[in-house]
Amino acid sequence: MDGIQLNWLAIIVAALMPMVIGFIYYHPKVLGGVWMRANGLTTESVGTGPKPIMFLVTTVLSLMLAFWARMQFMDVHQTSLDFNDQPKDWVTFQHGIAHGFAYGLFVILPVFGTNAIFEKRSLSYVLVNVGYWTLTLMAVCAIVCGWR
Repeated sequence: MDGIQLNWLAIIVAALMPMVIGFIYYHPKVLGGVWMRANGLTTESVGTGPKPIMFLVTTVLSLMLAFWARMQFMDVHQTSLDFNDQPKDWVTFQHGIAHGFAYGLFVILPVFGTNAIFEKRSLSYVLVNVGYWTLTLMAVCAIVCGWR
């Protein structure tokens, strides 16, 4: 990985975003109630909360996601040309947000949408999950792109 600088602190902070955003986003007073109804769950069926092993696994998966997102912002991409063929430094939080939004729209939506069709899931199921992952990817990408 010659020429690519990894800010491990930024990657670790970005890896916390799925949990931080999830705690807020899936709270019953935000979109947790909609998510539970879309999945046919109740407060009782969800139980007392995730087990420690679930947090460990999701932390590892979140680190993988943050590392992958950072690799998308390699230094070559960050110093490419703008739309007028002029050199431009793309190392900004806004550029990361744009990438996160694009991943949500062009990767997450097609994946969840396709699964929902075959699993006979509702539109609210798709919108809640795609919304969460799009916001999360926007935060993750903003951090790993803008925080060098």
